[in-house]
Amino acid sequence: MLLYLLGALIPPLGILLYGRIMHAAFNALLWTYAIMTPGVLGLIFWLGAVMHATYVIHDARTRPLRNNDFSL
Repeated sequence: MLLYLLGALIPPLGILLYGRIMHAAFNALLWTYAIMTPGVLGLIFWLGAVMHATYVIHDARTRPLRNNDFSL
């Protein structure tokens, strides 16, 4: 639950803590662009970065549960 909050405040760091390096790099570019863009467009990019981080964190938490193909 704490990583979701971290994903909302600093999205690339929340993704990086789960080891998704390429997703974190993409999100860092998106988040940096959102910070440097003023106004409503910057808010839209920031929300996009937060939604991407939330999706990646949720996917990283649930993927081991879904990939249980080799159970005995």
